[in-house]
Amino acid sequence: MSNEPNEQEEQTPYVPAPVSRRIWAWMAIVYAVIIMGLLTYWIATGGLIEGITGIMLFPLLGAMSAQGFNNLRLCRRGEHSGNAALIGVTAVIMALLSAVSLVWGVLELAARFGG
Repeated sequence: MSNEPNEQEEQTPYVPAPVSRRIWAWMAIVYAVIIMGLLTYWIATGGLIEGITGIMLFPLLGAMSAQGFNNLRLCRRGEHSGNAALIGVTAVIMALLSAVSLVWGVLELAARFGG
């Protein structure tokens, strides 16, 4: 009995996940890191961090913006239906909201910790 693969068995080629799935997976990773940081802070100090709304909104708005730009790319290639101009404007609005949310969250944290 040999460990060599049978030549008759065809191996399926590697196909990476679609961009949209990777976008949402990265958002989940960012939320996991944020939640682990919050739990660590809570365990270490016994108190919760207040004023982190902006930071908690940032990953969602960033993922929505990235998904919008991905949909715009697919729409221009003819692989996605919809109005390309409207999708592009929505993606830009989400990107701006994401940036504002991040700045707002950092300013809230700086005010909270006296920075």
